[in-house]
Amino acid sequence: MTKLKLFFQLIRYKNLIIIALTMYAIRYGIIYPFLNQINYSLQFDEFHFALLVFATMCIAAAGYAINDYFDIRSDISNHPESVIVGTKLSRRAALTINNILNFIGVALGFYISYHIHLTKLGFLFLFISGILWFYSSYFKRMLLWGNIVVAFFSAIVPLLPVLYEIPLLNNIISHGRPPVEAKTVSVIFLFALGYAYFAFLLTLMREIVKDMEDIQGDSELQRNTLPLVLGINKSKWIVHFIALIVIVSILFIYFLFFQDIASFLYITFTIIIPLVYLQNKLHKAQGNKEFYKISQQLKFIMFFGLAFVVILWFTL
Repeated sequence: MTKLKLFFQLIRYKNLIIIALTMYAIRYGIIYPFLNQINYSLQFDEFHFALLVFATMCIAAAGYAINDYFDIRSDISNHPESVIVGTKLSRRAALTINNILNFIGVALGFYISYHIHLTKLGFLFLFISGILWFYSSYFKRMLLWGNIVVAFFSAIVPLLPVLYEIPLLNNIISHGRPPVEAKTVSVIFLFALGYAYFAFLLTLMREIVKDMEDIQGDSELQRNTLPLVLGINKSKWIVHFIALIVIVSILFIYFLFFQDIASFLYITFTIIIPLVYLQNKLHKAQGNKEFYKISQQLKFIMFFGLAFVVILWFTL
């Protein structure tokens, strides 16, 4: 296996592609059509937006590398066939990759923030970089905190395109802006916030299911995961409760903002029904393989949630 292939496996390139797709989906599925309605164009140029996406991917990739660096013992116990660091790639190499990617991500974050005259935004990248390090080395051992950190990072991703677009919009829209312009900017932020909200909840669900899958290795390392502290059954009920919140929230937002047939059919058949089906499978699941399949299938629900921007494109 070539070093390049090992590198791409280490940084979870498929997840990085999802991050890039998410950011571009928010940019062209939400920000662009709403601005187009009020005859405004995107203010954050394509080159710097691409740098923003790349910076975010670098920070995430660094997080994956350092996670594998600290997780060797657990991974050998839970997933011996997929262990890279310590077997096919040295720990020193993983640490070097983490340091380089973090430097690139944070440096680009500060440069892009300086470009839009909001240098303080660059500290967001520094903060996330640090949080992901502490997640792997410390938070992962604490009850629920590790899950929350990962869910928080997932929620930040759909917000980034808006955080860098709105300040530039505010520069060209006068203080005496017409009500429709003020409302549009607010709605853009609210839609992105909605995506962040669902990304947080679905990621939190998936992380708890992954803890059920990894219970053996986590037990050997004496980690305080929900399945170890509360047991598998109580952890399942927590996931069921979060799923219920997701479904109720989706229906609430539908009746508040949409009420069209296309949106209803889409969210029903690609999100709500699959989510209910997975909860039934989770209730019956016992072995690691079953939890793994549920975890992977939750990814598809998250993908279809992101793909809802296609419906938005045609309904706006």
